[in-house]
Amino acid sequence: MSLAGIAFGTASHIAALLGHRKAKRWWYGRLQLPPKGPFDLLVHCASWGEFWMVEPLLRRWSAEGRRVLVSFFSPSGMEGWSRYQAPEGIFACLAPLDFNPYLGRFMKECEPKALLILQTDLWPGLAAQAIRQKVPFGLAFAHVPRGHRWWTPLGLLDRALLRKAAFVGLQEASGMKLALAAGLPALLLGDGRFDSAASRIARGDGPLPHWNAFADHQPLLVCGSTWTQDEDLLLPLLMRRSHWRFVFAPHDPDRAEEVLRRLPLQALRSSQWQNYSIEQIQNHRILVVDQIGLLFGLYGGAQAAYVGGAFGQGLHSIIEPLSWGLPVAFGPGTGRHWEADEAIEKGLAQKVSNFEEALDWLDRAEGMSRDSTWAQSQQGALARLSNLVEKELFKA
Repeated sequence: MSLAGIAFGTASHIAALLGHRKAKRWWYGRLQLPPKGPFDLLVHCASWGEFWMVEPLLRRWSAEGRRVLVSFFSPSGMEGWSRYQAPEGIFACLAPLDFNPYLGRFMKECEPKALLILQTDLWPGLAAQAIRQKVPFGLAFAHVPRGHRWWTPLGLLDRALLRKAAFVGLQEASGMKLALAAGLPALLLGDGRFDSAASRIARGDGPLPHWNAFADHQPLLVCGSTWTQDEDLLLPLLMRRSHWRFVFAPHDPDRAEEVLRRLPLQALRSSQWQNYSIEQIQNHRILVVDQIGLLFGLYGGAQAAYVGGAFGQGLHSIIEPLSWGLPVAFGPGTGRHWEADEAIEKGLAQKVSNFEEALDWLDRAEGMSRDSTWAQSQQGALARLSNLVEKELFKA
């Protein structure tokens, strides 16, 4: 296990012993046995958002009779899973602690024939265990430009493990030269989030029932995955643009109560939506999302989207609203999100740092038409990954 992993595990264990609710969930779920194997493939991802990068492939593999186990690092992944109607043969669990005997017990129980790791959530113990057991593994959708930890002295173990991977698929080209120089079996794969979003739209994912009654022929802004700093920016818009409808979906649904307390007007809750009358829905301008799993569909019923995290936590997914064709805004810190930089260049997105910039963007967004052309041009990564998995993992 890495030093960072040991430090995190120790801190979370102490927090759990002291009664911290999230830390207890993190540890309790990890000590449970996974579903019984064998499995054709173990897919490891950080959380619920990463799961959707390969969700269309899971459906395809299910239809082919494959058994696949999805492991999550974050307990929020299992929260989303509890509301998801999994295809036959697709199972989920929390990832084990990244050292023996937990890893050994986990691998013995689920018996994966191959391992697919999403993005850069490479667990040294899990990858090393796969290598020892001659379980082929690949990595998909990694975004590792210059400056990423993999290319520093701290990434020495990561590079050693990845040289033994069947493939290392990169989201975009900025890390390709460094990956090849390090001896990794790297290739340009693309970003599966574009394909996944298109698949969900084609399947009919959309907003809540009676959504037109809530929108009431007015422009509607969905504020997705927000944090306190984002809400500081957005809340003043409520009274300055009273003809807009607003949806606030905090990144942590547990913060819904905090958001509700800060609102200047009474708001609806997503968890109570089915209990509201049409008249109640029409007579409110604000919805607060206090559940996981609704945000993607809500973007489908919006005029524009603001995506949170760019004031310090890390920008969350702008690919979902862009795939719906919405104009998108976010805070000033895009970090290494190449998709944000390209969306800005294409005129599809904008950084906003203060109230005046946010208000100006909102006024312009009101007159914008949907445009998903750029998002559609980025599709194709899942077809490439499907071919790789079939060739390198299923037939290994």
